[in-house]
Amino acid sequence: MAEPIPCEQTREVTVEVGVYDPVRGLARTWPQDYSLSFDVTPHGDVVIRGDKAGLRGLATQLLALAESDVPPRFHFRIDDFMLELDRGSMPVRIEQRD
Repeated sequence: MAEPIPCEQTREVTVEVGVYDPVRGLARTWPQDYSLSFDVTPHGDVVIRGDKAGLRGLATQLLALAESDVPPRFHFRIDDFMLELDRGSMPVRIEQRD
């Protein structure tokens, strides 16, 4: 893994994330109105497109997945079928590695 590039300026952000439950899985909450989609270019680049609310919503899902009470290899899928992504977006599986 590459060495982190020092950041001269940072901003502290407070975020509430979903809680993991062994029976129900990871609680996933999204903003009221947002736009978010995933696509792959012909060259194989993954493109994430979203407005500010959509990108923050995705960041919240990723932070929740990274919490210590979420078991290793836990995963979830986001797609347009469940109305979490814009219509026509590629579905995405997000998983935690050991």
